[in-house]
Amino acid sequence: MGQYRPMFNISMEHNYFSSGKLAGTNFVPTAATRKLMNNVNLVSRPRPDGITMFYDGDYFDALKMYAADAEEPLKVEFNCDVGHQNFQNFTESSIFAANMMLHFDSANLYSEPLGKKLLHAEDYVSANELIAHPALNDTHARLADRRAPSLGRISIQITSKELDELSTSGDHHYNDYTIRFQARETYWKYYLIGEANREGVYLRDTINKVDFEYLGEEQIADGRMAKIFITRQAIPMRDRAKPKFQLVVTKNNRPKVLVNRLAAAKAKRINKATYQNSQVFVSEIYVNF
Repeated sequence: MGQYRPMFNISMEHNYFSSGKLAGTNFVPTAATRKLMNNVNLVSRPRPDGITMFYDGDYFDALKMYAADAEEPLKVEFNCDVGHQNFQNFTESSIFAANMMLHFDSANLYSEPLGKKLLHAEDYVSANELIAHPALNDTHARLADRRAPSLGRISIQITSKELDELSTSGDHHYNDYTIRFQARETYWKYYLIGEANREGVYLRDTINKVDFEYLGEEQIADGRMAKIFITRQAIPMRDRAKPKFQLVVTKNNRPKVLVNRLAAAKAKRINKATYQNSQVFVSEIYVNF
C-alpha cells in the first residue's frame, strides 16, 4: 500500500444556512464505482460538507490505464441523499420535478474567478441539471433503485491530463468541486388573531426594506377572524432569519409597538397562493397574544 493522496474534493453549499454549508449529505458510490474503487484502491472520506476522494500512489499506473480508455473512462459516480427533512421546502423549487433527478457532471463545469469549479451551469443549481431518472424507465430495475436520490447523482471523470498534474504538482493540485443550492423565496403572510387583531394595527420593517399589504379580514379554520398582512416582495428563506418586523398600533396619533420582533418564516409551513395575479409560495405565520 502506497501513500494516499487527495484526488478531488466535492463541497456542498446552501445559502439557507448561516454557515453557507450544506451538511448531512450522504454519498453512496454506484455499483460500478465500488468495483472501480476496489480495483485501483481508491478511498473516499466524508467531510461535514462533502467528500474527498484519495488515490493510492502504488496504483497510479492502473489509474492511467483506466483514464486512457476512451470507451470506459476513469469515472466515479455517487448517488446523494440529504438528511434534512424539509430540504425541498427551503430550497429553490425549480430544481424539483416528477420523475426527474439532478445530475452533476464534471464534464459541465463553470469555473469562478476565485478558482472554485461549480458542477452546474449557473451560479446555483438550476433546472439545467435535471434529467429523467434512468431506473424509472427500466422495467428490469429493482424496486429499491426506482427512488431518485434526493440530491441526485454526481459524476466525476478523471482525465489523463489531470492525473499528470496530480503526479507532478503534489498534494495541493487537485480539483475542488462545488455544488451550490439556492434558498427558496416566499412571501410572508401574517394572520393577526386574538388580541393582535385590533383597530389601527399594522406591520413595519425596522430598516424599511420590506413593505406590507393589508389583505383585509378572513375567517380561519377555528372560526376566529384574522387581519391579514403580506409582504409585497418575496424573501429568501434562512435558518436564522434576518428581517425584523414589528407589530404596531396607532394610539393617540402615535405608533406603539405591540410586538418588537414578530416570528419569522419556517420551512415547515409553506403553501401556494394567488398574489398579484400569480401563483406564489407563501409562508403563513400566526400572531396571537
